[in-house]
Amino acid sequence: MRNRSTDIRFPVFNGYTVRVILARDVEATGRRLGTDLKGALAGHVHEGKKVAWIVLGPKGRDEATVAHEASHAVRALLAWAGARNDNETYAYHLDYLVGRIHKFLKRTHDLQQDGIGTNGTV
Repeated sequence: MRNRSTDIRFPVFNGYTVRVILARDVEATGRRLGTDLKGALAGHVHEGKKVAWIVLGPKGRDEATVAHEASHAVRALLAWAGARNDNETYAYHLDYLVGRIHKFLKRTHDLQQDGIGTNGTV
C-alpha cells in the first residue's frame, strides 16, 4: 500500500502548500524527501520553498503530534513569506492547518472503515 497524502493551500500566501503525508514508514518517506526522520513518529520538512511537508506515521497522528508538526509548518510559512509572526496571524493559520489536517484524517479513517482503498501519492 502506498502513502496517502493531501495538499493544504494557503491562498492568502500565494498558494503556499503544506503536503500532509500519512506514511506507513516515516523514515523511508523522509529519505524520499531528502531528510533524516530516523526514529521519528512524525516530522516537518521545509526547504525554504513554496511547499512544505508534514509526515505523520501510524503512531504520530494524535492531536498533540498534529498540533506540534503544524506549529513548525506555520512558523516556516510565515518565515518564507516574510510575514509578521504576531500571535493572531500565527494562531489563525495554525487553526486553519490543524483543522484541515483533522478533516483529512477523519476522511481517511472513514474510507478505511467503509472498506474503500486508501492508495494515494508519495
